[in-house]
Amino acid sequence: MKVNDYIYPSFLVTENLFAIAGDEEMLFRTTERILSDGFYKKVELATIKNPEMCRKYAKMIEQLGLEWVQWLTADINELKLNPSTTDKALRKRTIEALVRLAENAAQSGANHVAIIGGPDCEEALREEATKGLEEVLTVVCEKLSQYPGMKLLLEPLDRGAHKNNLIGPTPEAVALMERVNRAHNNCRIAWDSAHVALNKEDFSESLRQSAPFLGQLHIANAIVDPQAEGYGDWHMPMGKPGVITQESGREILRAAAQAVRGALPISVAIETRCLEAQEIMRRVETNRKFLEEILLA
Repeated sequence: MKVNDYIYPSFLVTENLFAIAGDEEMLFRTTERILSDGFYKKVELATIKNPEMCRKYAKMIEQLGLEWVQWLTADINELKLNPSTTDKALRKRTIEALVRLAENAAQSGANHVAIIGGPDCEEALREEATKGLEEVLTVVCEKLSQYPGMKLLLEPLDRGAHKNNLIGPTPEAVALMERVNRAHNNCRIAWDSAHVALNKEDFSESLRQSAPFLGQLHIANAIVDPQAEGYGDWHMPMGKPGVITQESGREILRAAAQAVRGALPISVAIETRCLEAQEIMRRVETNRKFLEEILLA
């Protein structure tokens, strides 16, 4: 079994080019340069609010024949929304905004929209909060069903650790997917290694459990010792002192390829955040080399 028969590379613009995110023209030119040689088959972007710039990205992505994921995380935070709120009024506003954003993304040419859930709440409210999140996902999936092939991705985060999200542990994420997909079967898990590690889960077992609903992968590093400097998911480079090395990266992709055998291939992106503009291309090249090596597992 060859991993790259089942897993293909994606480029996560919003994190890898974080240092220049505020300069739309530079961000576009740099993204275009990185994607131009055809290595990456998918691009992951935040919402592009400038209509002219959105058209430029759409044209480039179409010409290159790429898949396109639009992440709505920044929109959720900016609008102070919460997909897993127990406040019915806030949930209604969240649904309305996400439906609008998802529809705009679909009409722009995106193949997927991606979100995270909301923060964890007290244990007594978790069931209610999870039902609220299920409602949000179901309504957005209903809207996306009007666009053939369009899917909603939900990224489970860690719970009781750094990001402390409601939907974290893999079994709960999978149970939620089972319920949401009864109607339209267009909601998938955006699996992230950092959060799985912080949840103290085994990578291979998490992927095995997630298999029916795997939509894409992020290889993200994390320091999992709560007493260690840098504890958590800070989108750090690959390698020690984090848990993601070439060896663990290969193991993840081997397990993911095994999980999706017989289904459509899925993408993988390296998730690191570069904070210095002058370091961007060096980091991009390092990440690509790492990705190329683990894809040969």
